[in-house]
Amino acid sequence: MYPDWPEPGVDLEPLPRVDGPKLGPFDFKGPQRIEFLEYLGSGQHSHVFKVQILGTVYALKLFRFTYIYDWIGPGPRHTELDDIEAVSAFYQYSEPFSAECRAFGRLQESGHEELAIECFGYLLLDEEHERTLMSRFSDLDLEFSGTWSEPGIEERSRYPGESGKDPPIRGIVKEFGQENTVLRVKDAKKALRDIIQLQQLGIVNIDPEQRQIINGKFADFSIAITTPHYMMNPEMNIFLTPEWRSAVEYEAFGHSLRDYLEFDNMIVGWNCELKWTGNKKHKPLSVFAFPNGKGLQIKYDLRKSPDRERAFSYVDPRTYDWRAPRPGKTLSSKPPRWYYEGSDQHLRNLKRCTDFVPGIEWKYRAGLICPDKGSHWFEGIIESV
Repeated sequence: MYPDWPEPGVDLEPLPRVDGPKLGPFDFKGPQRIEFLEYLGSGQHSHVFKVQILGTVYALKLFRFTYIYDWIGPGPRHTELDDIEAVSAFYQYSEPFSAECRAFGRLQESGHEELAIECFGYLLLDEEHERTLMSRFSDLDLEFSGTWSEPGIEERSRYPGESGKDPPIRGIVKEFGQENTVLRVKDAKKALRDIIQLQQLGIVNIDPEQRQIINGKFADFSIAITTPHYMMNPEMNIFLTPEWRSAVEYEAFGHSLRDYLEFDNMIVGWNCELKWTGNKKHKPLSVFAFPNGKGLQIKYDLRKSPDRERAFSYVDPRTYDWRAPRPGKTLSSKPPRWYYEGSDQHLRNLKRCTDFVPGIEWKYRAGLICPDKGSHWFEGIIESV
C-alpha cells in the first residue's frame, strides 16, 4: 500500500498509483542529501521542517502514518484494517499524503502552479536521514505513527512493504515561506479568487484557514479532494442506484460549498480576534463569499431575483476535464454557478448550514469504492435505498 523502499538505481514513480493527477519525485541530482535546519511545527497529519538541499532552503513536510478512519471517507463498519485490497484502494484517494500529491499534481499538469505555494516533488526519506532527523530533534520525541491528537498508534508497522520493513517516511518538498499573520482586504480577495480557480481545476476541500496561507498562497492540501474521485464522480461507480447518485451529488455540492463557508468563517474569525484583542492597527474585513458570512441564508429582493430559493456554489468542480488537461488554460474569475437541483430536504439543509458536514461513509466492494447504505445519520437525506 505505502511506497516501499526504492531499489538502488531505480527511479521513483509518480504517485499515487491511480488514475488522475500524480506528483513526481524531487530531483536530488544524485544521492539524497538533506540538511535539517529547524523544526517549524506539526499538524494533524505531518511535521514540517526547514531544510537545505543543494544549497537552497525549502520547507519539508513529512507525513505521519495516520489511522485509516482519520482519512476522509472510509467507514469503520465496512472497512476491515486487515483487508489490504480495500485499505489500499482508499489510500490512493483519501490518505493525506496521497491527497496532497494529487492536488499538487493537478496544479502542475494544468499549468497553474501559481495558485498554491510552489511544490518541488515528493521524497521517501532514506534510513540514514531518518536517523539524522531523530538525532537532530531528539528533544522533541517526534512520532510518525498516528495523528497529532492521537499519536503512537502503530500504523507504520501495520502495512509493511515487500521488503518486509516498515515503509519509509514520505515527504513533500515545498517553497519555504512565512505564514500570513495579518489579513488585509487584498489578501482576502486573493484567497477567495484562488478558491474559485482551484475548484475550476477540480480541487475542493481546500480547508481555507489563515494558518495555511504561506507567502499569500494556500500551502496545505492534505484533506483535499481532487477529481476524479469517488466522492465527486458518481460515474466511477456502476453500482450506484439513482438514489445514491443523488446522495453523492449532494455531498459533492456540499464539498464545493464548504470551501466558501469556511472562507467566510476565516474572515469572521479574523474580525472577532481584532475585537477581542482591541487591535485597532488592522481593520475588520467585509470580504465574504456570501453576504455577511451567513451562508445561503440570503434575503433576496423578490422582484429582482428569480433564483431566491435555489442553493448555489460558485463552481462545479466536476466539470474539469481530467482526461484531457489543457496546460495553461485560462481560468475564469466568474465561472458559471452550480445551482443545486436536488430534493427539498437537501435544499433546506444547505440553506441553513454555515459549515457542511459530510454524511456518507464509504466501503470497498467488487473493486469499487461505494457508499455505505447505513451511513446517512441525518434525517431525510435518503428516503429509501
